[in-house]
Amino acid sequence: MNAAQSLTPLRTARLHLYPARLEDLEARVAMDRDPQVMRYIRPIPENIETSRTEIRERILGLNGPPGPVWHVELLDRPGFLGWCCLIALEDSGLIEIGYRFTVSAWGQGIATEASRAVLDHGFRVLKIDPIVAVTHPENRASQGVLRKIGMHRLGNAFHYGLDLPFYRLSRNEYLAE
Repeated sequence: MNAAQSLTPLRTARLHLYPARLEDLEARVAMDRDPQVMRYIRPIPENIETSRTEIRERILGLNGPPGPVWHVELLDRPGFLGWCCLIALEDSGLIEIGYRFTVSAWGQGIATEASRAVLDHGFRVLKIDPIVAVTHPENRASQGVLRKIGMHRLGNAFHYGLDLPFYRLSRNEYLAE
């Protein structure tokens, strides 16, 4: 795999996923300062400049292996809706699929559709095996997305300082579907 393969934009029937860019900084700051969005993730920094700095560093620093943070927008109505990515899961050596979306994108299947595209890219192009995920025990919507994209719950695992539901899907399982 070369860098161009990992940074390629992705398309689905409704969505355009493109490597994170600084033009979306303010939209990401707004999303990450929304208490509904961050409910199960982490406390919101009191200072908006702290949020801007953290997100700017993430945009500049996460467009590398195993793949970028893809920002997501509708094909027919451009505008930042959220992101989806493959990232190292703490010190486990495993690659995790993660996502976060604006409240306006909830309940429309956007997280599922974007996650399927990223999962497919991870398995077919990047040849990652396995791909895992963790989610807050009370975040039923996120757990639903993980089930819909074919991931299997394998009990709980301790990550990010919490005992979290742990999901996994192997490349062989995915390609056999």
